[in-house]
Amino acid sequence: MSNDGIQPDRAVQTAQQLYSPAMLADLLGISVSLIRRWCRAGLLPSVSEVFQMPYFDYRGVSTARQLARWSQGGLTVAELQQQLEALRARFGQDCPLAELPLVAEGKRLILCQGDMAIEASGQLRLPFEGDLPRGEDEPAPTVIPFHRPDRPADRDQPQRMDCDYMLDRAMQAEDELDFDVALDWYRAALAAHGPRADICFQLAELLYRTGDVAGARERYFMVLELDAEMVEARASLGCVLAEEGQLELAVAALEGALQQFPDYADVHFHLARVLDDLGEPQRAVGHWVRFLELAPESPWADEARARLQSDAPLLEF
Repeated sequence: MSNDGIQPDRAVQTAQQLYSPAMLADLLGISVSLIRRWCRAGLLPSVSEVFQMPYFDYRGVSTARQLARWSQGGLTVAELQQQLEALRARFGQDCPLAELPLVAEGKRLILCQGDMAIEASGQLRLPFEGDLPRGEDEPAPTVIPFHRPDRPADRDQPQRMDCDYMLDRAMQAEDELDFDVALDWYRAALAAHGPRADICFQLAELLYRTGDVAGARERYFMVLELDAEMVEARASLGCVLAEEGQLELAVAALEGALQQFPDYADVHFHLARVLDDLGEPQRAVGHWVRFLELAPESPWADEARARLQSDAPLLEF
C-alpha cells in the first residue's frame, strides 16, 4: 500500500457505510499505523468499537483526510495534539476536529474566527488583501502577540519513566520515522511494566511495517495469548500467515476471527482471497458476497466484484 500521497476521493459514502482502520487507510492511500496513531492520540474519534477495533463513519473519513493533508505538510501527531489542545483551551472550541475552522501554514495551525486568524500560541493575525502570496522582498504580515495571563505552563518531564511516558516516546519516534528507536521504547515498556496486549499489538504493527514479518507474527500470537478477544490481532495474524505462504493456518486464524465477529468485512475479504489462492473458489464465493453486503463502498469492492465474476460468473454484483 502506498503512503506517498492522498488518493483522490472515491465514491460518496452513505451515512451507513463504516470503515475499519485498514479500509480507511487504503481509501486515503496512507499507512494503517497512522490511522491507529491518530485514533490513540484522540485526533480521530471512532463512532463504534467492536472487540477493541474502531470503526469510522463519513465524518471520520473527512477528519482523516484533513489530518493526512496536515501530516504531509510536516505536522507531526505530537505537534497537532499540542496546538489543538492550546487552541481548545484558549478559545473553548470543543467541537469535532472536522468542524473547526482551521487551516495549516507550514507547521502551524491557525484558527479562523470571522476576520481574525489566531495561532495556537495566541498570536493574532490581521489579514491584509486576503493574505495574498508574498514575493521574496515583501514584508511578512503583521502579527500581534496575544497572551492570556492564565496560559498553562509546559508539562515537565516525569520524574520516573512510567508506561505512558515510554509509550509517548515510542510514538514520537514513530512519527519521526525513527523506527529502531520506537521499537526499543516499546520493548523497554514491556520489560519495565510487564506484558500488555495493546503494546504487543503496536509492536507487532511496527515490526511488520519495518519488514520483520516473522517478528510481527510472533507478537500477534503473544497479543492473543494475553487477550483472546482482540479480534484485529487475530485478523492481522491471518494476513501475516498468508503472506508467509502458510495458507491453511491463515484460513484457521481468519475463520477464528469470524467466529468472534461474523460481520468483520475485512476478514471476509482476506479469507476469500486466501481460499482463492488455495484453489477453493467455491468456498471463497460466500465470503466475497458477504464482504460486498457489508462494505459495498469499500476501496476493495471493485476487486471483490472482479473475483466474483471469475469465481461465480452467474452472480450479479
